[in-house]
Amino acid sequence: MNPFELKLIPQKPAEKKLELSADELKKTIELKGKSGEDATAEKIELIEKINKIEYSPEEKEAFDNWKNEIPPNSKERPIQINGSQEVMAFLPEVSNYTEERVNLFFSLPDGFLEDDLDRIFKLFSKTNPNFEISITQHAEGLISVGIGDKDRNKSTNLDGRYYGHYHPTGNFVLEKPEELPHSFLLGLLPSPGDIRGFLKHPDAVKEGTRIYSKNGYVLIAPRGKFDNPDEIVEEYKRMYFDLFLGANKFGFQSDEDVARYVQEHFQMDLQFETY
Repeated sequence: MNPFELKLIPQKPAEKKLELSADELKKTIELKGKSGEDATAEKIELIEKINKIEYSPEEKEAFDNWKNEIPPNSKERPIQINGSQEVMAFLPEVSNYTEERVNLFFSLPDGFLEDDLDRIFKLFSKTNPNFEISITQHAEGLISVGIGDKDRNKSTNLDGRYYGHYHPTGNFVLEKPEELPHSFLLGLLPSPGDIRGFLKHPDAVKEGTRIYSKNGYVLIAPRGKFDNPDEIVEEYKRMYFDLFLGANKFGFQSDEDVARYVQEHFQMDLQFETY
């Protein structure tokens, strides 16, 4: 789950995707917009084309080497540590470029407190890594850290309390940043995938969850349940990807506007804490 989650619409294997230029995509988006059609797929394709998110051979080699050096671990046999800061020594310096879910499990004898989990994210964010991580607490003394890629967190683990995840910033070229919501620029605006995941897994986030970036975090407290979590996010998804293209169709002028929208549409309370 990620504010820069660009892979929400999988292509059917049998379909051959027509490669369009940036100008052609812009025209298609404009035409679909005028006719009321959903142009999310074209917006995502245009954003990917503009930003050219790739993985260099050096990055791939570094991740593969890291993965080979990590000690064997699982939920039943986690890595034993004596302090939450030790988690940092086991995390990679590059993103998970593979399609594989990668989670590291850690055990702390005295248990993980809120401050311990908060410390991990704050230490991780100091260098503004260009990939996402997430933390799930399975028991008082047991957590897992999921390793994502540059777009999203493909390793999200919701088998427990989903404490939070990290949004990288700086990966994307944003048009007209002066017109975009402050929280979006800071990497603290929940993505459609985030919202959908929270609605589909209410038990994992019932105590609240957080989205971190190098600029702070937003505390998200869900207050209700929905029978149609996919449908309820549809309007938000359509306008969310316009933000990457410099269009603030939400009309958000402040964090209060964002919090009001999320509360009214998704019954979630937001509290922003910036550094």
